[in-house]
Order: sequence, then C-alpha cells, then structure tokens
Amino acid sequence: MDFHLSKSKFVSNCVHCNKYTWLEKYKPDEKAEVSEFTQSLFDNGHKVGELAKEYLNASVDVTAVDENGRLDLAKMLENTDKQIKLGTKAIAEASFSFGGLFCSVDILVRNDDGSYNIYEVKSSKPEKPTKKNPDGVKEKYKLDAAYQQYILKSCGLKVNEVYIVLLNRDYIRSDEFEIDKYFTQCNVTNETTALEPFVKDKLSEIGGVLSDENEPATVLSKGCNGCDFWKYCSGNIKSPSPFDIYCLRFDEKCKLYNAGVSFYDVPKYKGGLSEFAKLQIEYHNRPNDIYINKDKIKNFLDNLSFPLYSLDFETYQSVFPEYEGMGIGGQVPFQYSLHIIKKANPDISEGSADIEEHNFLDLSGADTRRAIAESLVKDIPYGANVMAYNESTERNIIRRLAESYSDLADHLLSYNYFDPLKIFREGSYYTAAMGKSCSLKSIAPALYPYDKDMDYHNLEGNIKNGSQAMNVFFKVREFSEEEKLQTEQDLKKYCALDTFAVVKIIKKLYEVAGD
Repeated sequence: MDFHLSKSKFVSNCVHCNKYTWLEKYKPDEKAEVSEFTQSLFDNGHKVGELAKEYLNASVDVTAVDENGRLDLAKMLENTDKQIKLGTKAIAEASFSFGGLFCSVDILVRNDDGSYNIYEVKSSKPEKPTKKNPDGVKEKYKLDAAYQQYILKSCGLKVNEVYIVLLNRDYIRSDEFEIDKYFTQCNVTNETTALEPFVKDKLSEIGGVLSDENEPATVLSKGCNGCDFWKYCSGNIKSPSPFDIYCLRFDEKCKLYNAGVSFYDVPKYKGGLSEFAKLQIEYHNRPNDIYINKDKIKNFLDNLSFPLYSLDFETYQSVFPEYEGMGIGGQVPFQYSLHIIKKANPDISEGSADIEEHNFLDLSGADTRRAIAESLVKDIPYGANVMAYNESTERNIIRRLAESYSDLADHLLSYNYFDPLKIFREGSYYTAAMGKSCSLKSIAPALYPYDKDMDYHNLEGNIKNGSQAMNVFFKVREFSEEEKLQTEQDLKKYCALDTFAVVKIIKKLYEVAGD
C-alpha cells in the first residue's frame, strides 16, 4: 500500500465511513476545529498515559519530535527497533510501520519467551456490561487494538496477548493514591484475533478509497453523528429538515431524511415525538406566536414555595482523583451562583429587595469540596427550596458532597428541588425562537428576545459556556495576577447569568399564567 494510515485514522474510518478518510487526505481543511471540551479530553488522556507508564513499569518512551514540535515518526521507528534489539521489557509508544501503515503502541511489554503483550490505554471507564458486551469495552477500542496487532504480526513480532487498560469505575481514592486500583485491564485477545480478517479487508478497502482522487458520494447514516466533517457533508441539507427535530435519535433522523420525509411531515412517519418536537414543527413558520398551557404552568407555580434558591454550579472533571474521597470522572464543583427569590412573582428590577445574590469561587487549585459544602450550608438553610435548571446536576453534586462530609450531610440532603426545564420539555410553553433546544441558553433569550443581557453571546470576557469555565480552572494558576482577576470576574458574570436567567424565567411564567 502506498498510503500512510495511523491507528486513529483507521478507527475513525470504522466509526464513520470511507468518505471521512478520503476527506482527511484530500480536504483536511474542512475538518472541524478541536473544541475546548475535546481538547480537555485529550489533555486528560495524556495524564492517564503518563500514569499508565508507571503502572506497567514502562521506563523507556520512544516518542520523538522534530524541530517544529511534530512527532518524528522515522525517529520513533528507529528508537523502537533499538529497544527491541536490546530486549527492553516495557516500551511506551513503541512504533511500527508496515506497507504504509503506522501505529504506536501505548505500552508494549516483552514476555520471557520473546513474545509481546499489547496494552492500549484509554482515559475512560468501562461501559455498563451487557450480554453482547460483558467486559464493557467499546468496540472501537477493540478495533484500535486489532489494527495494532495486525501491524505487529506483519512486522514479524509474536503477539501473545492484547489488553485494553481502562479506569476502574469503582475506585475511590483513600488518603494515598493507589495506582494498582486505579486501572483495570481487559484481555481482548480473542476478540482482536477474530477481527484480523476484518482489519485486513478493511485496509484493502481504505487503500482503494485513498488511491481514487474522486470524492466519494455522501451517504448519511448513524456514523455521521459526531463526525468532524458533518458541517461539510451536510452543507446541502436545507433547514428545516428531520435533522432539526428535538430529541430524535440521529439514526432515525437519517432514516427519515434519506426517505425524503420533510421536516413538516415527520409526525406522519414517526410516532412518539415529544410534545416539544410537535410544537417545534407546528410553530416553525409562526415566529410571532407563542403556545402557552396556562393550567400546567399554574400547577408548576402553585407548587413552588418561597424563598426559592436559584442555584448553579461550575465544575471540573478530572480522570485523576486528586484528593481523598474522589472517584474517577465525577463533577467537582469550584464555583456556584445563587439568586434568592423571596416571594412569588417578584420584582426583578435592579436593586429590588425581592432578589438577593450570593456566590462562591475558589480558583486556588486546592480541594474545593469542603469549602463549597460549608458555604452552601451557610447560604441555603435547612429544608430550603432549591431551583436549578436541569436540577439533576445540582442534586447529584450536593449528594456527593453529603457523602464526603457526614457532619454536613443532614443539612445538604434536606433540600427540596424544583426544575423549570420540565415546563419546556413537556411543551407547556413554546415559541419558534427556542428552535430545537430546551437548554437554558436557548430558552432564556427566546423568552426575552429584546433583552441583550439574556443572550450568552453578549457576555463580556472569555467565559461564555461551561467548557470554557472548566478549562480555565485548570489554566488559571499559570496566569498573571491581572489575568486571574479578570478570569474571576468573567466566571462570576457567567455563573450569575445562569441563575438570574432562571429568575427571569420564573418571572415570565408568572406573567403568562396570569389571568
């Protein structure tokens, strides 16, 4: 084969389609930029990779970069060959090439008989086991490892066993980090061996695709979901289309679109649509109309008790549990905003006595959990009524804080929760400006179209979404004092908008429910 293919490109082809691989070669500029959230996943993966080297005693890393900071693949191949000849026990990023194919094995371990074990490390936990997938290892991980096994065998190495190294979903850190409990290994040798014929055939297929300069036809399927080239391939899809329907599975959207079903005719072909989706279709060409179910809105409002505490957290997710009592991948809060609504149908104008604001923010990098739990107990009294948009997030964060601090648990677990999201999700209020989303960032500006302060794009500073807030938490300790001060201001403005937007939503619901 006269082309170059890495393991990540091979897996991307299997997950998406041949056109994905063709576009990577011939039109790479059409690929979407890496999002801040995706970049954070890459950063986490690097951290896990470093820990895996320690876990598997891989003291030799053959990674090499050129003068431009890019991977020097030729040097990595040379370094690997040297270590293989030396009989090195464990090699990180061991690199091999065969027929234009290239792969770097996360950790390659030599056995006493001269055979090798492949360890592919992933910064994720196993999925929930099923009959079809009892070990919880994603199929794409097995394909990744099977590709490596194929290349190593083609290079003349004897591969004995293949492992996927994942994070132990049940691990909770004690006072000391226990690396042997942090990881879990899944032996997938039988699966990767069974996949060898598929890998061989797939590589031949990919070779044919890449040797043809004619762009493959676009075939929309479930593999397009999350594709980096979706914007390019969907450029000819006129909106509205089935792809705009709220809360419809992507594969169902593809099926409807490929069958020629229009946006407006979806209800004729697809049963079980949510009330929100039905209203979305009905009101699409009625931008000035609003659907209001007063009875349901009144019922929601009648169940509220005041004072009502509008709460929102900002969190970070780390694959490495830095402190005692932390698990893997859980949301760790470092900030909250709180707006206290003191009575029904409050006056929300600036300076009103009906609204009171509090906040908490800790960017020190220390363990924030105890401090934020104590602050919550101080700011939100026992048995209080907490309002949060998509309240399961706030509820779960508070529950985990209660699990960590038994002396505060009774207070933290006493809160009653209310969620205005249900009003919109169940279709009790709809306007075309909401589009296909029930998110707070869609609902707030739709309810207040002439209030620029309700549009998150108008926020001053660099924090306009949760991913940016999370990423800056990790970076802020490298900032200058002036940058830190600005970051604190940006975070407070962003988080406060989340809770004040909920206040304004409640105000709007009182207005429309009135006689």
